[in-house]
Amino acid sequence: MSAAITAPSYPDIESITTVTCIGAGTIGGGWAAYFLAQGFTVKVWDPAPDAAEKLTRLIDAAWPALAELDMVAGADKDAWTVHTDLAEAVAGTGFVQESAPENLELKRSLLSSIDAVCDEHVVIGSSTSGYSMTEMALDAEHPERLVVGHPFNPPYLIPLVEVVGGESTAVEAVDWAAEFYTRVGKSVIRMDHEVPGFIANRLQEAQWREALHMIDQGEATVEQIDRSITDGPGLRWPFQGPMLTFHLAGGEGGMAHMLDHFGPSLKSPWTRLEAPELTQKLRDDVVAGCDVAAGDSTIPDLIATRDAGIIALRRLTAGLESTRETKARTTSATNVPAGSVHPDTASPGNSEPSELDDYQTQVVAEWIDYNGHMSEAFYVLVFGFATNQVMDQIGLDQAYREAHSTSLYTVESHIRYLDEVSLGQKLQVTPTLVAAGAKKLHLAYEMRVEGKLVATEEIVALHVDQESGTTVPFPTEVSERIGQIRCASPDWVGSQLG
Repeated sequence: MSAAITAPSYPDIESITTVTCIGAGTIGGGWAAYFLAQGFTVKVWDPAPDAAEKLTRLIDAAWPALAELDMVAGADKDAWTVHTDLAEAVAGTGFVQESAPENLELKRSLLSSIDAVCDEHVVIGSSTSGYSMTEMALDAEHPERLVVGHPFNPPYLIPLVEVVGGESTAVEAVDWAAEFYTRVGKSVIRMDHEVPGFIANRLQEAQWREALHMIDQGEATVEQIDRSITDGPGLRWPFQGPMLTFHLAGGEGGMAHMLDHFGPSLKSPWTRLEAPELTQKLRDDVVAGCDVAAGDSTIPDLIATRDAGIIALRRLTAGLESTRETKARTTSATNVPAGSVHPDTASPGNSEPSELDDYQTQVVAEWIDYNGHMSEAFYVLVFGFATNQVMDQIGLDQAYREAHSTSLYTVESHIRYLDEVSLGQKLQVTPTLVAAGAKKLHLAYEMRVEGKLVATEEIVALHVDQESGTTVPFPTEVSERIGQIRCASPDWVGSQLG
């Protein structure tokens, strides 16, 4: 790969405030909604006369789902503009995500045009579902900054992005793109080689082709095929992929036994793999079957059902991952030899998850109200002191705030008052990191007196540039510290009033 532009030439990810989306279709609009939720200003290029109307519908549809995942606090849903002039759309942007229709000549021409008018230090990503960047970048003057960033629909909910460069793409550009997607909350697979269709689409395509064959041959209906996945292996895949699934199928012998025992069946004619001829009859049968399967549900109805399911699964898998990490850390703790340093108290460079420190204080006379107990306002004060301690622990201390004119602003909070607190009682506040984004933290606090839970607070806080009044990404060193903290979600998080 070429290295015509070196890493220092690319934008500082922390300083990016504006991104450009090329195309206002399902994928481009989904990206726009996601970037808005991340606090960016979004410029969208689309020559269609109804682009703004279409984009409004897409963002409005995506926003409730993003809100369900606590991703929109402090974000401006209306911080977007639509442009028909390409140069205007990319002016001042820090990143470009191309999501034009899947047509090779169109993408090749469009990427060349974007490259010609965009600042040469800006990385350009493509949402292509299967084309290689080598073939798409043939006409570009600066192919070294063109990268595939393949999302999955809907891109505002599905975290996966497959990142790979072409033959002329600089390694540094691929690294930068992978870091950018990661910083905005995506799950990145950085591919070392171009493969037609990438990884996930190749696996999807094999299944899709076999399904079409079965319909074409009258072996199964659309409804049977869908249910064979949703009520069968699909239930395992959100937690363990196909390889681990077969590893478990081998019993105590694992994948080795699976391959030795079932390997010969790979020669059995269970799949055809070659795509069937898409005849008019096959097309009509598939369309009719989908209409039957959808029943009275409209496309928006099906999208809402899909999004609700993805949200529930993401919450469940996040909880399971947190449980797994907790068990792993507990096992690690029980195996620490006497006199050894526990991983959580090792040097800041260690990769083991750590906990946020408890905050402790004592109730003073000024906090007591006319009922003889701590006034509700001082619960807020104590929780605020706990947040200050969290800021110090992750590197947002007073020295940082004064040097960079940035701070953490609470934009949403929910307190539950569970018991009274009296003069002189000692308070212990345990903070938990629920989730973290490029520019925000979701924190939960539990206040206890002698081990008894007396109050909880849940907050969302944004990293704000105090001079401009806008949200900005955490600097790398702070993000790294945050990344070392174990995420968890107490069972009361997300509770509503009443």
